Amino acid sequence: MSNVEVDQSGRIEMSGETTVAVLNGFTVTLRVTARVKQEVRQALLERGIKPRMVMIRMFVGAVLLAIGDHLEEIDLLTIDEEYTGYEATIKSLLLDRIRALGFEFSRDDIVITRIGKNSPAHRAAIRVTRRQAKADKTLSAEELLEVC
Repeated sequence: MSNVEVDQSGRIEMSGETTVAVLNGFTVTLRVTARVKQEVRQALLERGIKPRMVMIRMFVGAVLLAIGDHLEEIDLLTIDEEYTGYEATIKSLLLDRIRALGFEFSRDDIVITRIGKNSPAHRAAIRVTRRQAKADKTLSAEELLEVC
């Protein structure tokens, strides 16, 4: 069991690619291309999701896809604070989705705080963004929409 850190490089709402990295005991890096982000954003807006919530849902979806195969290994999930003021929403959405997968997590099992540039998750995300390493997976719009 472990404390797992999550960081993103290239914010999900910005143009260009986003990399989400999860690290500690295992490493998972996911790339979300600009095209996929545009497709998912449009689909969520068409569903009536408010624009600010679109990016939160996409971020939560990417985090869930990154940790999904390792949920039984996680004691504490520490997520880099990216969206000030939306911490409770991020926790709530993530908890709902984790519990829907049959895992028991509590609000205390998820912490949102600054993890810093020296974090292994930050370094892993940056390496993929800078093309110094290959992402473990590039998400499709269908995969991301399924968990948003």
